[in-house]
Amino acid sequence: MSPQGWDLIFRRALNDWEVDRVAGLLHTLNAFLGVTESPDTPIWKMHKKGIFSLKFCYWSLNSNQAMEMEWPWKLIWKIKVPHKVSGFIWLAIRKACLTHEVLQRRGIQICSRCFMCGEEAEVNSHLFLHCRTTANLWDMFLCILGVNWVMPKITLELLRQWEGVGRRRRSKEDWWKCIPACIWWTLWKERNERSHDGKLNSTQKIKMNSLSLLYFWCKQDLAGEVASLVDFKAQL
Repeated sequence: MSPQGWDLIFRRALNDWEVDRVAGLLHTLNAFLGVTESPDTPIWKMHKKGIFSLKFCYWSLNSNQAMEMEWPWKLIWKIKVPHKVSGFIWLAIRKACLTHEVLQRRGIQICSRCFMCGEEAEVNSHLFLHCRTTANLWDMFLCILGVNWVMPKITLELLRQWEGVGRRRRSKEDWWKCIPACIWWTLWKERNERSHDGKLNSTQKIKMNSLSLLYFWCKQDLAGEVASLVDFKAQL
């Protein structure tokens, strides 16, 4: 590079149809100031200071102009549940957990059938929202909350709208934020037991498992001196 700009040397003469392309290349190169004596350093374009961080990497992968302000990250990573559950919720709303729907997209030949109801194909929205067994769990918790709810079509939309539950209840407690995670984790464990071990629990047993799981997660922060699941349910 000379003080006057880039001085490119070509191994052959340019064809007529190549002149415009080389002119465009030179126009692009003119914006680059050239090499310096300082050592080369990597620059992360997603950060204004050029510094890589996991936070900005996460947002760049999970954001776009349409959903940047609507991504329900607080109901995934800020709720008081085990990290593996938060990771699973992230997969569920991205339709990435290994349901029959995902396996078929990967080219695996399988006759899809919901393990929970046996009535429809196992797709993400059916398993986590609209299955008959799933609906029983949602109805139980919505009854406890005293909230009327119309079930959205997809899991991501449900999590986006779930914040409105707290505003309706006008409660400072935040245990209700764990309910979607509690229901989906309970269903996924039950689904895997039926799929891999052939064990089937009754709907009533599944409901009790879900309540017990919520009690286990919330005991330290919300239940205080509550001694039993019965007392905990009464406090809800």
